[in-house]
Amino acid sequence: ASSSNVLRLLAWQIVRRQKEMSSPLCRTMLAFVVMLGFISSAAAVEVCKVVDLQLVTQTGEFFLAVTFLVMGVSTVIFVLMAFKAAHEKRQFYFTTCYITAIATFGYYAMLSGQGWLITPNCRQLFYVRYVEWFATTPLILLDLGLIAGADTPTLITVMASDMMYVFAAFMATVSSGYIKWLWFVLSLFILVPLIYVMVRGFRSMVEKGHPSVVELYNKVSILSAIVWALYPLVYVLSAGTGDWSPNFETMIYGVLDIMAKAVFGFILLLSHEGLDRVTNFKGFAPIKEAPTTYGTPMPARGTVQQESYI
Repeated sequence: ASSSNVLRLLAWQIVRRQKEMSSPLCRTMLAFVVMLGFISSAAAVEVCKVVDLQLVTQTGEFFLAVTFLVMGVSTVIFVLMAFKAAHEKRQFYFTTCYITAIATFGYYAMLSGQGWLITPNCRQLFYVRYVEWFATTPLILLDLGLIAGADTPTLITVMASDMMYVFAAFMATVSSGYIKWLWFVLSLFILVPLIYVMVRGFRSMVEKGHPSVVELYNKVSILSAIVWALYPLVYVLSAGTGDWSPNFETMIYGVLDIMAKAVFGFILLLSHEGLDRVTNFKGFAPIKEAPTTYGTPMPARGTVQQESYI
């Protein structure tokens, strides 16, 4: 570190006195000093020894495979349910399909040994997990916001805040020393308000609604709040302090992802009455009476009801 500072000081002195020196000579000396700076910086990088590497083994790959299968099967089921759903409710089905589908892609990448790096703590990190969270967690909040009837600006604000949280959490994972914990604290400053929005902000919008809507929102919001609150704890015990092995970390993250995405989706999409009330969808629609302005007048008939989608 001291040699790097000396090189920076020398370069600064050369730049200050470039008027007193010939221009070609100044540029040559400056280029030489910059080159030395790069060499010094590269030599100062601490390389992890093979024996110090903490990698995901076959045990962790097994948990990756299980989570991949759960997410994939859930996606297929959600897609089949979406085609049978009424048009008014398909926004929830398609959004939930994307949640588990993106998670399926992410876990396939991890299972294939792609999308990972070695952190400064010599620990294997699947950064593709954070890419997946960056795309799926805002969709979970979108589902919650649609149930609550939140307006577009509110949804955009909440979803953008969630993306900031995921970014801060990723930076905490790839950092070391006190910088790592500063990023972690910053991510908590964003996560806590998000959880508050789940359990209080959005919930206040549905309290005066139909009891089935309130029941539906309570189920999915409480599940999401509890699971989301556990993610920082897993980070502290795994990437933070290193108390948990990468295999155990992979297993816990898999369980949390299944709860936050697949279980969340089944609870949401199987709550037919709640979704009907949210979308103001009526299970039976009357057939319009035939026109009586021309031809032989038709006698008045009772309202005929036709069964619609689920």
